[in-house]
Amino acid sequence: MAKLSWPATAVDSELLRSTVTLFSAEVRGRITLESFDFRGLSIAYEHTGQGEPVVMLHNGGSSHAIWADVATRLAGKYEIFALDLLGFGNSAKPGAGYTLDNYVAMLEEFVNSRGLEKVALVGNCMGCAISLAFTDRHPDKVTALVLCNPLTESTFLGGWLGPLLWLRERMPAVNRQVYRALGHLKLTNGIGSVATAFQLGPRGRALKVYRSPQIFGPYAATGQLESLLGVLDDLENYAVIDKLAPQPGFPPICTIWGLKNKIVSPKAGRRLNSTLHPARQEWLPESGHLLMLEQPDEVAAIIDEFLQAAATMPA
Repeated sequence: MAKLSWPATAVDSELLRSTVTLFSAEVRGRITLESFDFRGLSIAYEHTGQGEPVVMLHNGGSSHAIWADVATRLAGKYEIFALDLLGFGNSAKPGAGYTLDNYVAMLEEFVNSRGLEKVALVGNCMGCAISLAFTDRHPDKVTALVLCNPLTESTFLGGWLGPLLWLRERMPAVNRQVYRALGHLKLTNGIGSVATAFQLGPRGRALKVYRSPQIFGPYAATGQLESLLGVLDDLENYAVIDKLAPQPGFPPICTIWGLKNKIVSPKAGRRLNSTLHPARQEWLPESGHLLMLEQPDEVAAIIDEFLQAAATMPA
């Protein structure tokens, strides 16, 4: 996969670090989207609430909108930043560069541009991998991590879509042709709704989460499928999360798994927990990959309780 070539002058880096632009036209009710500049690319994020800063990172294929219900419940206590990752939502879609390393660099740029000294990180799927990789490099900048359905090479291989990765590794030439063809497809809203429904457990399907345009819409956005395929093309680099063994001084971790998850394997998640050693682990029997939409009250309560507890845990 082609890699992006970034400008790298010290002057440019300093200018980018100080650039935070308000999208004055992007107002949806009470929600205002802001943006920052990451290597010449615009990265959007929702900003709401007051208090200790919490950064939320979504799963591949979706957007910051998956956190809306949880953010609303937490905004009275915390300052919430819900990012649209590079290639997704309202952020730039350059067509390349969707690697774990680039996403960590993007998060570094965001934290620096906002002048945030310490943050709590809340992720779903690939958002967890980004959070863990960032924290491994900057443990002093993170107060706690809440990881929903963490994506690693092993948890994906154990999910329903795992055979796709197996085929990719054994048929690289066919894989490139398929990715090239799929990457230029524009999905319909109907397919976006089906893709959303596939990720839900019984709880989410009963709530008809898949009917929300804010949730299924991103799957039909131009360029978003290409971005998701780009993430999958880098999945072998997510194996580093399988091997991550937090040392003393690493911020406390809470994991939340939806036991009806089809995208990443809860069984593999139990093995992952044996190396991550979370201070708290939760298993939601009736939820799937989008548990923050399926059980927003419960997920918001878990996040709040854990962040409060983490503040009193010894370093």
